[in-house]
Amino acid sequence: MLLKGKNIAITGSGRGLGRAIALACAKEGANIGLTSRTLEQLNNVKRETEELGTGVKVVVQNGDITKYEEVEEIFRVFHEELGLLNGVIANAGASWMASAHEVPPEKFAMVINANILGVFYTFRAAYPYLKKDDKNNKARFIITGSAVYPSVMGRFSSYTASKYGVVGLQKELATEYKRENIIVNMILPTQVDTKLLRGRRAGDGNKPPGVLDPEELNDYYLFLMSDYANRMNDELIYPSYFEAARKFIADAPGDKKDNWEVFQDYLKEKSPRVFDNVKKFGNLMDFILIRSK
Repeated sequence: MLLKGKNIAITGSGRGLGRAIALACAKEGANIGLTSRTLEQLNNVKRETEELGTGVKVVVQNGDITKYEEVEEIFRVFHEELGLLNGVIANAGASWMASAHEVPPEKFAMVINANILGVFYTFRAAYPYLKKDDKNNKARFIITGSAVYPSVMGRFSSYTASKYGVVGLQKELATEYKRENIIVNMILPTQVDTKLLRGRRAGDGNKPPGVLDPEELNDYYLFLMSDYANRMNDELIYPSYFEAARKFIADAPGDKKDNWEVFQDYLKEKSPRVFDNVKKFGNLMDFILIRSK
C-alpha cells in the first residue's frame, strides 16, 4: 500500500473532492482524520472508508474551518486519536457567482474567509502535530487551489481573489518551513463535478464535457503524499496538463510507456505543447505511468 500507516487529515471531506481523496488515501493504507461542517456527511464517509476493509483508523470531527477555535479543537482531536500527522490536505472551500458590483459584502468575505483564512487556520492548528523529524519523509501540507490562477473566469471575483491569494500564502509557508521538514504544494483543478461547481446537480451523471469526476484527481493527491514527492516544495500542479498527457499514454505503444525516461521522447514528438507543460514533473509522470498500467 502506497500510504500504509500514515496519518492524514483532510478538510472539506464530507462530500465531493474531499470524500474522494479520503477514500483513496484509506484504500492505500492511511489512517484518516475527516472534518467538515456537516457531521452526517462525515459519518457517511467514515462508513464508506471502513467498508473498504483496509483496517485503517478513521476519526471524525466536525467544525467550521473559518473559526479558529474550532479548527484548533479539530486538530487536537486528530492528534489525540491518530498521533502525529504525516500530511494535511486543506481542501475546504467556498464560492459565490455574481458580478463584482452585485456580490453582497458578507458573501465576498465568506469566500475569502473559507479559501484563505481557512487554509491559514488549518496550517496553524495542524503545525504542532505535524511529523517533522524525518527529512527523508517530510510532512506534507497540500492545498486545493484552482486553475482560475493565473486566469480569470468572470463573475467570480471573490473566488478568483481568494485563489490568487492562497498561492501567495503557499509561497510564504513553503519558504518559512522548508527547514522544518514541511513541504507545501498545491493542486489546481479546472472543473470538477462537485457541489461547488454544479450545486445539487453534482454527481447526477450529466456533467458537461471537460468536467472531471472527483475521483479522477485522486492520483495527484496520492502522489504528493507519497515518497515520490519528498523533494517537491512550492509547486503548482495543474491536473489538466497531465490529463492531456494521459491521452497520449493510452495510445502509446507498450515499449514507449514503461517510464518517463522513455515516454518523454514519444510525447515530445506527438505534442510539444503537452510535453512542455509536464516536463519538469518527471516524478509525477513516472507515477502516472505506473498507475496507468
